[in-house]
Amino acid sequence: MALTVSEVARQLNRRNAKKKNLPALIFMTDSKRLSDPTSLIPYLPKNSALIVRHFSRNQKEQIIIKIKRMCRKHKVKLLVSDDLQLALKHRLDGVHFPEKSVKRIAACGRYPRPKATFLVTGACHSLHALKRAEKAKLDGILLSPVFTTQSHPNAACLGTIRFNAWASQTDRSVYGLGGINQKTAIRLSCSKSIGFAGISGLI
Repeated sequence: MALTVSEVARQLNRRNAKKKNLPALIFMTDSKRLSDPTSLIPYLPKNSALIVRHFSRNQKEQIIIKIKRMCRKHKVKLLVSDDLQLALKHRLDGVHFPEKSVKRIAACGRYPRPKATFLVTGACHSLHALKRAEKAKLDGILLSPVFTTQSHPNAACLGTIRFNAWASQTDRSVYGLGGINQKTAIRLSCSKSIGFAGISGLI
């Protein structure tokens, strides 16, 4: 029987993760495809993560208030996109930065953590961005798009070979993002990835 995406992700995480608290799966909200993750949270694997993103600050805060207790109950790490103040205000597990913010952070050096277990992740779409994320000492890098995605069907994808090559060129922990499903996850089972990220297809 073929391995599920979650099983492949756990195998990669056990083999490649540099920190024990890094999740194997990262789920992401989306204004069109997953605006309200409430019904999804009970089905997420234990110790996975959820990033609240693609909303105004007020909308992000309303979602956080709505799902924070549920995430705690189901042992899902909760992060917010590009807003450290919200993360600290609601005592979230971390913050995720888009590529443009990663560039600014790299110019200033390592990103400070309010506590040792606080996760800082960032999005990267190029090798240059990957190196900037490395300079910023991010805990996790969401490298995309690995494969063709529903969100950006016409975007050029990295493919297995380039993804593996780039993931091998950094000392940071890398997640595969974009077009991840049961079929494509197997193609990354021998990569340096520590897991997968996505809006759908991971469970």
